[in-house]
Amino acid sequence: MKMSRFLVLMLVMALAITLLPTAARAQDMMEPSVTVSDQVVTNSWVTIASVYHNAPGFIVIHADSGGSIGPVIGYRQLSVGLNTNVEVWIDAAQATSTLYAMLHADTGTAGVYEFGTVDGADGPVSDSAGNVVTPPFHVSVLNVKDQLPGDTYTAASVTVDAGSWLVIHSEADGRPGPVLGQTFVEAGTTANVDVAIAAEGRTDNYWPMLHVDDGVAGTYEFGTVDGADAPIAIDGKVATVAVSTQPTIRALPQIVTYGDSMAAMMEGMAPSFTAMSVLAAEPGFLVIHSEADGGPGPVAGYVAVPAGLSENVVVELDPANVTPNLWPMLHVDTGESGVYEFGTVEGADGPVRVNDEVVTFQVNASPAIHYEGEYADATTLTIHAALIDGPGWLTIHADNGSGEPGPVIGQTLLVPGLNHGVVITLDEAGLTDQVFPMLHYDDNTLGTYEFGAVEGADLPVFVGGAPVFGPLVVEGM
Repeated sequence: MKMSRFLVLMLVMALAITLLPTAARAQDMMEPSVTVSDQVVTNSWVTIASVYHNAPGFIVIHADSGGSIGPVIGYRQLSVGLNTNVEVWIDAAQATSTLYAMLHADTGTAGVYEFGTVDGADGPVSDSAGNVVTPPFHVSVLNVKDQLPGDTYTAASVTVDAGSWLVIHSEADGRPGPVLGQTFVEAGTTANVDVAIAAEGRTDNYWPMLHVDDGVAGTYEFGTVDGADAPIAIDGKVATVAVSTQPTIRALPQIVTYGDSMAAMMEGMAPSFTAMSVLAAEPGFLVIHSEADGGPGPVAGYVAVPAGLSENVVVELDPANVTPNLWPMLHVDTGESGVYEFGTVEGADGPVRVNDEVVTFQVNASPAIHYEGEYADATTLTIHAALIDGPGWLTIHADNGSGEPGPVIGQTLLVPGLNHGVVITLDEAGLTDQVFPMLHYDDNTLGTYEFGAVEGADLPVFVGGAPVFGPLVVEGM
């Protein structure tokens, strides 16, 4: 599809939107608000169901301090307007069983949280009654990491509101299997919780799990006494997550290369890739490959990693070899120590294999929509994830009858970075069997979708000259 044809098509269908001024006025009248539910926290992310603010801002997560609002343990930039399913990374080791989700303005350097460091910047937001918008919520936190196999598994920290059990399960068919060990943890936050692991039955993955202690105090009875010491679950989510005992890389989709309209502004910035963690059985290298023919291509950068677990591993990249998708790969260091020689010295520094598979996977490194298990009901569609390099929109286009994007039948705001579980309300009357999710920037009246109604506003996101969209058929639509 030629770009000119695409833009003409977009303008024609967006001009049909006639309710934008009314929607903008309605938003201006809304109170600032934060909606959050009690939840299980694994892998250091909390989810805020919705945040509304009619100006730039941040959602800030505070720990509890003796029943009052305590230190900041995480925050994230917001888009102007209604934000839904906002995931915020927290320092799980500093978590308490009660947390506070506080709405802050962004009045200093745009996109930089400066409250407490720059006088007068980024203060808390209050509602019309003068109350700071900061609802409390309850959490059970399982802060666990990948770890090489041994006789003991150590959880980085556990946060519970009553005495509980940390139980380590083996894996069976991709789910928690038989118990390998358990230990009691007191109420509050406990660091470095050790669990002795049985010699028999160990698997490549473990499933740490939190259980209540509601039978005989201090005796683990789940499975032996009916109804006793059940897994902790909040809103249907059990407090468990898989961890690896084999060499592993953990990395999320992230912005390394920008959309075409943003690229000029970012010119001169050194690109880098960040892995949340790398577990290596011996000293080696985290190597970032560009993509070629849907698989790993030339090396864009690498960094040495020691044996064991390394966290927040940053790899500086060669801009000439950065592609929209990247492939992190773990290599051994078998040649000259600390010198990456794979491909230049025969037999040196080869890729690490687990179960005869190279430790590598594809990561979106530019604006993208990620499809995985999408689902729809009568009026909403949920997209697995969207990655964007600024405030923006995920819009849903109907099929125009020719297998191309047609009228917009729904849109929702995106926060900069990775958005999970993006829910879009649809115009059911315009729904077609096939739809086209598409990324747009939010760059004029923030929080108001204006593409086609205001010249040059809220244009589609392009990467490499192509708009970020794709066809989608969801069962039940």
